[in-house]
Amino acid sequence: MMVALREGQTLRRFSISVNRFKAYCEAHPDYGQEALPLIDANAMAAILRKGNTKREKASVVCLRGLHPMTGENVTFHHGRRQCLGCRRAAAKNPPLASLTPDVIEKMKIALRGGATVGEISAGKPRGGGKAKDPSLILVQPNIFYRYRQLNPEFDRFVAEAIADSNSVGQKIRFSRVRARKHTARAREEANDYHAIRAMFPANFPGRDDAAHDLFLAVFEGSLKRSDVKARVKDYVRAHHRMFPTKYAKFGDRPLLSLDEVLFDDGATIRGDTISRGLWD
Repeated sequence: MMVALREGQTLRRFSISVNRFKAYCEAHPDYGQEALPLIDANAMAAILRKGNTKREKASVVCLRGLHPMTGENVTFHHGRRQCLGCRRAAAKNPPLASLTPDVIEKMKIALRGGATVGEISAGKPRGGGKAKDPSLILVQPNIFYRYRQLNPEFDRFVAEAIADSNSVGQKIRFSRVRARKHTARAREEANDYHAIRAMFPANFPGRDDAAHDLFLAVFEGSLKRSDVKARVKDYVRAHHRMFPTKYAKFGDRPLLSLDEVLFDDGATIRGDTISRGLWD
């Protein structure tokens, strides 16, 4: 064992625990004086040797022997190194085993029926919708384009089938844009009406009719939005002139207060005389 320790070996070679070996060294001090320092030094050297394999791989090429496993060509996936060059090559040259004759026939039927390439390869709905439908996918995009490169006849078929798909997609997109604008305009008009109605006093008679008239004027363009507030004030002033609050509702005489003092030298108010007249 001492010979092995002097050569740089550790206790793992002899299948003996560190505690048991230290107990032996305590019982034999002369032996332990030389052996214990060797154990510590050999253990540290073994730790340093653990990274040699990975450090040596830094200059090794990939498994296919095509790309160096150094620098930006190396990526890590679940703790393992991968070659980016091989991944790019696999993406450009995907296996076509999944592209069976049945799948090819389904793609042709879908394209004849007006489907787009994005619909059958990525599940994108026609017209540029954002939500994807995985049930529409028949083939992966890289496999589809690779098959077109390898089969000129199929490539011509796809080019002819999707010749008008761009214009159809534009029409669908434009219709959706128009629908969104219409919805936004309707929402804006509803907000305008409620905003105009809120400018009138809560107890204003004919509040809804007046708000409707002003909203219609704004909608037709005869009234600017910036002038609505001033027009509301004109409505309120005109109503007050027509129905002044200091005159009785029925008649042309001013309103009288029941708290008014009748005589300068007394405390009798008008309300006292009315109550007495009614009950007397």
